[in-house]
Amino acid sequence: MQLKHIKLSGFKSFVDPTKISFPTNMVGVVGPNGCGKSNVIDAIRWVLGELSAKNLRGESMVDVIFNGSENRKASGQCSIELLFDNSSAKIGGEYASFNEVSIKRVMTRDAQSDYFINNTKCRRKDVQDIFLGTGLGPSSYAIIEQGMVSKLVSAKPDELRTHIEEAAGVSKYRERRRETESRIKRTKENLSRVKDIRDEIGRLIKRLENQAKAAEKYKVLKEEKSKVELDTAIIFSLEAKNNRDDLQKKLDSLNRDLKIKNAESDTIQSQIDQYRTENESVLSEYDSAQKNFYSIGAEIAKREANLQNINRTENETEFKLQKARENLEKAKESEKNFDELSPNEKAMHLLNNIIDVLKKYNIQNDSIFDKANELKQLLISILNIASAQSKSLTEEYKSRESDLSEQINEAKKSKKSIQEEMKGFVNKSSEAESILITLRQKQSKFNEELRELENKKSIVELDIKSLSEKGTNIRLELKTYEINLDNSNKKIQNAGINLDEVIFEEYQNVTISELEDKLTDIESKIIRLGAINLAAPEEIEEESKRKEELDKQYDDLMEALDKLTGAIKKIDNETKTIFKDSFDAVNVKLKEVFPKLFGGGVAELALTDDDPLHAGVVLMARPPGKKNSSISQLSGGEKALTALALVFAIFDLNPAPFCLLDEVDAPLDDLNTLRFINMVEEMSKSVQFIFITHNKVSMERSDYLMGVTMQEAGVSRLVSVDVNQALELAES
Repeated sequence: MQLKHIKLSGFKSFVDPTKISFPTNMVGVVGPNGCGKSNVIDAIRWVLGELSAKNLRGESMVDVIFNGSENRKASGQCSIELLFDNSSAKIGGEYASFNEVSIKRVMTRDAQSDYFINNTKCRRKDVQDIFLGTGLGPSSYAIIEQGMVSKLVSAKPDELRTHIEEAAGVSKYRERRRETESRIKRTKENLSRVKDIRDEIGRLIKRLENQAKAAEKYKVLKEEKSKVELDTAIIFSLEAKNNRDDLQKKLDSLNRDLKIKNAESDTIQSQIDQYRTENESVLSEYDSAQKNFYSIGAEIAKREANLQNINRTENETEFKLQKARENLEKAKESEKNFDELSPNEKAMHLLNNIIDVLKKYNIQNDSIFDKANELKQLLISILNIASAQSKSLTEEYKSRESDLSEQINEAKKSKKSIQEEMKGFVNKSSEAESILITLRQKQSKFNEELRELENKKSIVELDIKSLSEKGTNIRLELKTYEINLDNSNKKIQNAGINLDEVIFEEYQNVTISELEDKLTDIESKIIRLGAINLAAPEEIEEESKRKEELDKQYDDLMEALDKLTGAIKKIDNETKTIFKDSFDAVNVKLKEVFPKLFGGGVAELALTDDDPLHAGVVLMARPPGKKNSSISQLSGGEKALTALALVFAIFDLNPAPFCLLDEVDAPLDDLNTLRFINMVEEMSKSVQFIFITHNKVSMERSDYLMGVTMQEAGVSRLVSVDVNQALELAES
């Protein structure tokens, strides 16, 4: 199986669709640093199902898509396709008949990957299954990148063991073992579920068996209940006619009593109506007397109100008369003392003194005397007017007193007249009241007699109501009897019994009450049984069938578990045998290859445990002339040669379809590089080598050179040269 070519598009720096062909078994990839040589190895690793972005020199898986440059936009997706020559049918299974097998992987910016085998969509696991045991599996020893040489030499025993297993083809056994263990786990889970379901069904069957027993008891009790109900129906049917006749007689008697009571009620009602008719005239006369009494009372009240008004007016008039008399006395007193000095008189006296002083001192001034005399005359006139007014007020007060006295006399006359009228009205009121009392006595006697009649009627109506209720109850009882009798007859007919053929003597000592007590006892027993599942027997049968099926499934699972356990043992035995044989073969080859690469020395592999199935693998190497205790003491070049010796030893056991070497000769000097390239050239007869190198010796020994350039920043391009054709052209 040989890698024919790779098609890249949008992968890292290979933005344009690029086809890389590998026509020979020694292909060298050369170019300056950073031009994208290692991207070729990353592309192959990515197509084979690599999921770690770190192993592809990125932070996330999306980093493998071309992210753009100064002159290019970022790509939306990337795709890689590997084409293998399968003419040797090393890829077996369903693809053994294909001369060429194509493996393709496509990924978009949302990190969604799709895998294709021969352009048919498949799973990542399908791609990895193809290469299990070929050296290109998950623990591939055929792809050795920068830095992996030292990792391979200093690998832990378990990690180094995986490379031996991959070469031995044990990895496919490991995968089969993991799948078998997964099946065993699922089988045990299914066993657990089946066991739980089976146990649950077993408990359910036990519950159903108890329910079936309860259902059986229920059926027996129901049969007893039906028998008792049938006996009750027969006895009831036998006694029903006589009981029904007795009830009918009682009903007829009640109807007769009810008619008598209704007639008595009608008689009393007619008496009541007659009494009420006779009393209508008394009521009319009583109303007239009451109206007359109230009208006389109204007249008396009116006179009393007038009398009160007259008394109030008389009191007011007397008060006014008293005030008038007081005012008259004051007026007389004022007139009597008029000669006493008042302010006006004092003014008159002062004026006289002034005139006397003028005369005394012979003041000759006619104007002053004239004015003084004129003022004196004026004051005299004023005093005369005041005196006249005082006299007129006295007369007025006397006139007022006379008028008030006349009003008082008139009020006394009116009061006397009203009092005489009131005496007449009081007599009339007494007469009207006596008439009203007489009529009230008549009305009271009538009401008493009417109440007696109404009480009698109420008693009769209560008797009628009682009789009606009794009649209703008897009718209901009679109706119930008829319904029960009808139901009893139906039960008897449904039981296929002819009532005329029943032997009455068998039921003479049995009463309905006894049967009802027995029926109550049976019903209480049925209630104590609780909820009854009458379908329990059928459910038991169904669940038993389910349990049988589950038992069969359980046995099948146990058998499968035994087979899987046996398969695990068989796989372990085969793995142990194959691994031990492969380990010994690799160890023998390592001891042969190591001296060739180093020009002497010793190297060997050792197991960390006696159990080949679980033991780790330790690499021990001593170059010629050295007695180092561990590989970590070797130089970088020595580590690289040791790792290559191990890889070549593994390749001799199980050559991978191709081997990718990424600058593994970088730490080697020319002599060691020559030894390395001689070994590669020798092995290239059966193995395809694709190596990235800067070493001129390696370039010279290559059959086919591919140059990776980056004329445009960030974009890789290929230039390929067939070395043999170039030499032929040069010689010609």
